Amino acid sequence: MKKPLWWGIGIVFVLSLAYGGWWLWGRDQGPMKVKAVVVAPITMQEEVYATGSLVPVSRQEVRVLNPGLVTKVAVKSGESVKAGQVLITLDSTLTDAQVAQAKANVEAAQTGVNSAQSNLNELKRVQSASEANLSPLSASPGLSSTKQAEGALAQSKATLKQAQEALKIAQVQQGQMVYKASIAGTVIEVNAQEGNLSPVQQPLVSVADLSQMNVESRLNELDAGKVRIGGKVTISSKLLGKTPAQGTVTEISPQAVATASVQGNSSATVGVKIHLDQVPAGLKPGFSVNIQMIVSTKEGVLAVPQEVLFQEGKKNFVYLIQAGKLVKTEVLIGIGTETHQEISSGLKAGDLIVLNPSNELSQGLAVTADTGSGET
Repeated sequence: MKKPLWWGIGIVFVLSLAYGGWWLWGRDQGPMKVKAVVVAPITMQEEVYATGSLVPVSRQEVRVLNPGLVTKVAVKSGESVKAGQVLITLDSTLTDAQVAQAKANVEAAQTGVNSAQSNLNELKRVQSASEANLSPLSASPGLSSTKQAEGALAQSKATLKQAQEALKIAQVQQGQMVYKASIAGTVIEVNAQEGNLSPVQQPLVSVADLSQMNVESRLNELDAGKVRIGGKVTISSKLLGKTPAQGTVTEISPQAVATASVQGNSSATVGVKIHLDQVPAGLKPGFSVNIQMIVSTKEGVLAVPQEVLFQEGKKNFVYLIQAGKLVKTEVLIGIGTETHQEISSGLKAGDLIVLNPSNELSQGLAVTADTGSGET
């Protein structure tokens, strides 16, 4: 008899729970409270965001085609240099000898020219004296000798010219053993060591003017089509903190280049160069920075916070509040920023829309709007 009693009590308990749940959930809870915003016209700026790296406007790299023995490294990394200052010297023993030999060849060739000229002058003098006392027929052998002397002089002059050109080449090669700064700036790289052969794959010394810098970046096709020469740019980084630098777009590449992503996909990008108006202290070549470019500005744009939008497929929707109920409304969008989105169709100024719509919301649901300003 005890077992059926407990079974009966269990049924009554379950029915009581079911009735209580129905009583609690069946009662009228009233409209759901939702946060809402009022649609209003604002001024919007469409912006393009990217990253880039700092590059000196002026830079000199000392490179060699063939390795040579480094005899003197006259500068060190971080040192300031002036234009014309010696940076590095290579062993010039061979080139010095070549220059000395070339000079000797020039001197010998010059002696040959002088001798040929003297010989020609003497022949002309003798010929003139003979022509004054002899008949024209007897002067013919003298005329032939003069022509031969003139030919010898021309040949010796050609030899002298060749020797002089060879000396110039030897002197150029000798000069290539001493490398000087072509610009004033800072030594940013030194890869040569005294007593070692000069590297071929990398610059011996690099000098850069750190007072003038560019930012080089690559943009996707869509963003590149919006950027214009002369456009203003804001440059930021962790180093700059809350004080960003300003710049101007000075160059847009005339062609796109396909680059592979980490995932292996290939996409076309366009190179963009931005000149910094002023170089903040601490920025160095190679540093990575963030770029913000204003590509268009619109005033009186009907816009909403990005948080009011939700997507279904490729369409954008908002929940409009009308007469205390939700109306699911499709909208067409225009330009956008990180915080706002232009609405080109679907809403009007003064409309009340739900902020951060959740999956609990649905068409026709009764709601109370909380705008944070006392409006309902």
